[in-house]
Amino acid sequence: VLGKPVDERELVARIQGALTRKGELDQRLKELTRVQDHFAKFVPEAVRRLVLANPDAPDLDKQERDVTVLFVDISGYSRLAESVDPAHLNALVERYFGSFLDRITDAGGDINETSGDGFMAIFQDGDPVAHAARSVNAALMLLALTEALNQKEHDHPLAIHVGINSGPGLVGSTRFEGRRGTRWTFTASGIVTTLAARLASAAGDGEILAGPETVRRLGGRYRMERVGRERLKNITEAIEVHRIISPPSRR
Repeated sequence: VLGKPVDERELVARIQGALTRKGELDQRLKELTRVQDHFAKFVPEAVRRLVLANPDAPDLDKQERDVTVLFVDISGYSRLAESVDPAHLNALVERYFGSFLDRITDAGGDINETSGDGFMAIFQDGDPVAHAARSVNAALMLLALTEALNQKEHDHPLAIHVGINSGPGLVGSTRFEGRRGTRWTFTASGIVTTLAARLASAAGDGEILAGPETVRRLGGRYRMERVGRERLKNITEAIEVHRIISPPSRR
């Protein structure tokens, strides 16, 4: 509190001090925002939605939900890693996968796990038929986009292969406790995910292989070929597998 009469020099000093403290606070807030923005790049969109819905106690526990899981892998990645400079290979994968991210997001999917040569995406909403179709549409777009990107990448064009499967899975966070703290991941687990991964591994260059439940939901609207009953790695029963060729024709 300033006494009266007001000492102008003291008033100016206090105002300058307040402005300095405000500037320091603004700078700290900017730094915190930058840190949050950087961390947000590593957080799946589904997690961000849950946190925004309830910031104090986000519901990250696993719940059984109907999902369609899509796996994308780059064909011959190990061979590329042996012959291509690591920096160039990293830039190549980032360029392709950066374009893939937009297609997956536009189709309502959420990329939750990535590796050097592939990623996993989860599609879910209230309509199991709709998210199965959206995942297949996204996969077909990824193949078309890969061909388009390859027109500009003459030295090291890439090929991808895709596996898709639908059904119930446990969706939410998994916590790994270690000596140095807790590691969190957000994923869909269960046979629905395992089978999608195995289908991706079994697919050839430029192929989309779908499990029987996904095919059933598509209802014959897509052009596809029956591959047959296949025994996939670590899956006890043989699985009826189809190759997705193209989306429904518009008449």
